[in-house]
Amino acid sequence: MVSEPASRGHRPRSTGAGTLRGQRWFRLRQLAARLPQYAQLARLILALNRRNGVPGGGRARRLVLAGLAYLLVPLDPLPGFVPVLGQLDDLLVALFTLRLALRSLPEPVRSSLLRQAGLDSATVEHDWRLVWGLSRDLVAATGRGAWRLGRGGARVVARLGLHAGARLARRLRARLSRRSRARP
Repeated sequence: MVSEPASRGHRPRSTGAGTLRGQRWFRLRQLAARLPQYAQLARLILALNRRNGVPGGGRARRLVLAGLAYLLVPLDPLPGFVPVLGQLDDLLVALFTLRLALRSLPEPVRSSLLRQAGLDSATVEHDWRLVWGLSRDLVAATGRGAWRLGRGGARVVARLGLHAGARLARRLRARLSRRSRARP
């Protein structure tokens, strides 16, 4: 494992297969394999209604419907064509609404639904934190990259400006010296 030194308050970055970054993406692939279980959980929550007499069932159902509406409506703060972030924000919203829906249900109902879907509370919480952390880190890395790109672009423009300014100054000096020689 190769680590870069932590400078200017930044966390050390590691590269390699067994690193934290690699483990996160591996866990994300595991989460992707659990997506059918999350879809089953959403179906089970949507099957709850007022007639079942489950306290909080209506709220849980509305939360899942709101999450589905977010996924289906084409207006999106991070559109799907934005690589990685577009899909990650959809996953983040889906997990967030499922997590809130589960929290609004009583514990016996919650554990029954999770068991029927083949999940548990710890897995749902872990997956939520994983996607939240990846999203946060990806947005931060994108911001740092944009900052560095802008700073590098500003340097290039400044250098070009200095070169152009120096060239212009030489031409002006040459022109002024020719004029002064022409006037006896």
